Amino acid sequence: MAADAIIGPTIEQLRAYCPFFGGRVAGAADFQLGLRNYNENMPLPAAYVVPLSQDAERNANLTGYWQIVEKMIAVIVELDATPDRRGQDPVMSYDVIEAALFSALLNWEPALCRTPNKQGYQLSGGRFLDLDRARLFYQWEFLLPWQLTDDDGWQPPEGEDLTGIQVDIYKAPPFEMTPEPTYPPAAIVVIPTSDAPVDPVLPPVTPLEGC
Repeated sequence: MAADAIIGPTIEQLRAYCPFFGGRVAGAADFQLGLRNYNENMPLPAAYVVPLSQDAERNANLTGYWQIVEKMIAVIVELDATPDRRGQDPVMSYDVIEAALFSALLNWEPALCRTPNKQGYQLSGGRFLDLDRARLFYQWEFLLPWQLTDDDGWQPPEGEDLTGIQVDIYKAPPFEMTPEPTYPPAAIVVIPTSDAPVDPVLPPVTPLEGC
């Protein structure tokens, strides 16, 4: 199963539906190492989509695989704080930015058929990050419930499909079992798992001494 992307589609969604940034939306690996300590970022205002963390529930399928992973991503907004030392000027855009982010992301699915009950992004929180008298950073955090199924796990190589299950039933003699059976099974049961039945495979048998 091909991997479904999250970061790329989220960036494109914000470029298309957050006109406040004028298309200046990109990705970053981390705030401290990828944004805060560098000045060659995009013209302001700008937004950066950053992966944060993942928390997984336990597998909920007793006979297969179905697991929900809560993926956390952040939208870090970088604003111009040069007009005043307090950062009041960029803060005045806070409500406008938040409303635009909510309108673009809340309940939107970056990949179809990946979220339970078609639930998209949910708001998880937000926080102030930094103010250096030139730039103000604020982070909005969004949670995305993501489901994993059997299709995401290991797949048998092609050409090795299961065609049947054979069960050999032995009646144990009144002496210690040997590592390899030396007597014929009492019964052989073949359970077909495909439309092409297979013949049972008889195990090699060595006659018991004295029998």
